[in-house]
Amino acid sequence: MSKETEKERLMREILYNKARKKFDTNSDIELTTDGIINHQKSPKMADDIMKAADDTLNALKDVLKRQQKDLDNLSKVEQVDLTPNIDDMKALQEEIARDYGISTAEVKIPDMPAAVETPVVIEPTDSGALFESVLRDLEDNIVGQDDQLREVCNAFRRPYVMGQSPGKAKNVILLTGPNGSGKHAIIAQMAKSLYQRKVFASDEVYTIDLSLYQSGSQEQIFLQDLYRDLSGKGSIIVFENFEVGFPSFLRMIDSLVCDGKVVLSRRYVLNKGILVENQTGLVKEAVDSLSAEGKYLVFMTTKGTSAVQDAFGADFLYHVLDTIKLKALTEENIREVIDHKTRDLIERSASNLKLDVRMTQELKDWIVGHYDKTKGADAITQIFDNFYICLSQEVLEKGLGAETVAELVVHDDIASAKIVDEYVSLIRSKTSAEEIKAVNEELDQIVGLEMVKEYIRSLESHIQMQELRRQQGMKVSEISKHMIFTGNPGTGKTTIARLISRYMKAIGALSRGQLVEVTRADLVAQYVGQTAPLTMSVIKSALGGVLFIDEAYSLYRGKDDSFGLECIDTIVKAMEDNRDDLIVILAGYSREMATFLESNSGLKSRFPNTIEFKDYTGDELYQIAKIQAKSKGYVIADEVEERLTDYFNEVQSINAAEAGNGRLARNVVEDAILRQSRRLVRNPDSRMDELKLEDFDFTIKVSPPKAAGLF
Repeated sequence: MSKETEKERLMREILYNKARKKFDTNSDIELTTDGIINHQKSPKMADDIMKAADDTLNALKDVLKRQQKDLDNLSKVEQVDLTPNIDDMKALQEEIARDYGISTAEVKIPDMPAAVETPVVIEPTDSGALFESVLRDLEDNIVGQDDQLREVCNAFRRPYVMGQSPGKAKNVILLTGPNGSGKHAIIAQMAKSLYQRKVFASDEVYTIDLSLYQSGSQEQIFLQDLYRDLSGKGSIIVFENFEVGFPSFLRMIDSLVCDGKVVLSRRYVLNKGILVENQTGLVKEAVDSLSAEGKYLVFMTTKGTSAVQDAFGADFLYHVLDTIKLKALTEENIREVIDHKTRDLIERSASNLKLDVRMTQELKDWIVGHYDKTKGADAITQIFDNFYICLSQEVLEKGLGAETVAELVVHDDIASAKIVDEYVSLIRSKTSAEEIKAVNEELDQIVGLEMVKEYIRSLESHIQMQELRRQQGMKVSEISKHMIFTGNPGTGKTTIARLISRYMKAIGALSRGQLVEVTRADLVAQYVGQTAPLTMSVIKSALGGVLFIDEAYSLYRGKDDSFGLECIDTIVKAMEDNRDDLIVILAGYSREMATFLESNSGLKSRFPNTIEFKDYTGDELYQIAKIQAKSKGYVIADEVEERLTDYFNEVQSINAAEAGNGRLARNVVEDAILRQSRRLVRNPDSRMDELKLEDFDFTIKVSPPKAAGLF
């Protein structure tokens, strides 16, 4: 809208399309639509004119206030650049003031939003001197990788020496080495150093974990994340866990490395900075490809180049110009890390917690002997983070005064802080003693299933022992925790699965401990291409806990059941990819489960733990019945025990599967409560909480199982 059009709109709004009146306090002149007429004004008429002028001015101010509000909202919501219009607005301000005979100070122009400061990026004139100074930064902060740090500096310097190919990444770097060797720390420090020297526009390091994208249904999410990082200010993108990445997404990354871009198979547009698929046909400024230009692409793995070739192919490795293999840290290196972390802990505690922390050599030696050797420096970092959290908790709970001394020592073979003659543990255990005790108490209350209980309790000892071996740097004998529960309905399979999920969380084997109970209908879709995404969504909801698949044999309905086989393949892959934080339990009848395990070559080896839930005996069902009655506020009279036990034995011998085992006991008790109500109506003086012999119905309601092949 031009300034003249805006001016006309303002005038029409203020004067409501009526004639414009102009007045002078020193003359009797009235402006009308017909011309200029002189009048001898009365005082009342002069007052009316002044009042009209005030009304006009107030109306003008209201319009300008609304304009200011609209402009503020426009700048916030649409994020448009209003700067080019500021001169027009000032000119409009002057014209309105002149036309209406008021001061320009009374016509307020909205303040324009401040321009966003663009980071200054300097192209290094002497890359050699620049990266020598960066190398010193790395050596000051990273231990045990002296030769490798120079290789990393050379990898980042390479494009400033060789030149950069238009449309391609600055460099593609492969960083290998064991966990805890400092891969992430090195890259983070590199980004920080180059940002401080104004070579990078940001010190951000973007990380794409390819294990998070496990099905084709996540393509838009993957592309959104990839676009966000490629278009961000940060210059480094790290790719990890590509060994288990989804094939189609790996092909996109391969194209990004080899061709410098990913050509999108669908039409995408930007909606408020987010890449979304266009559903409306042809549009302007569609996004049809993603470019790696100007970025360093860093691939991290604990494996060698063979893992990279398996994931991407030989052509990919041809474009990797720098492969850097980090070393496992020695004990001397670990002690350097401990010294560095000690200085950091002392500084943080003094600055934030107002604690005077003093670290003993005894505790440093304890850390060397107890950190997780498989995680290297990362494990040291975690230990010191726990120290700081425990110290901060003491400050919060006890309101410690400024400059309180906290001496970090070893007390009863536990890292502790001695604060005012009191020892405080600095260990944050993953186990929960209270929850373990609660689960054990529930196990004790479950009738029968002694072998099942013993197996569950044996897991705690094994996991604790393996953790001790890991801390000592010894080989760990991991066992598969996936299980198969076989047995008839009502034998307690779901109850035990729920307790296992809680127990595993309590002993630190699982991070969340939830139980996700599903059947075939929750995992297998009805249309081609939908089963794998549906199965993966269920698996994701179970990560950190237990996935319990009831009647699991129904997933396989023969070789022609492509949907079921796709579901099984997806489950097997997910079990392998998430073996440290997912337990899968398959449940069903013994014979059917044996057939099911033959449907996939990887199933049987991944489920070495088969637990049989035997049918309950009459005595056990009687004990269950007593527990059921007690939970409902009743007791079973002693006279009932023999007769009810015999009844349970007879029913179980005929057809335990149809009777329902534990469900049989529950149904019998609920029926007895109804019959007791009718008895109490006739005999109101009887005990209201007692179930007597006459309240029970001992009619046999099950039939013998049909022979196989007969109808």
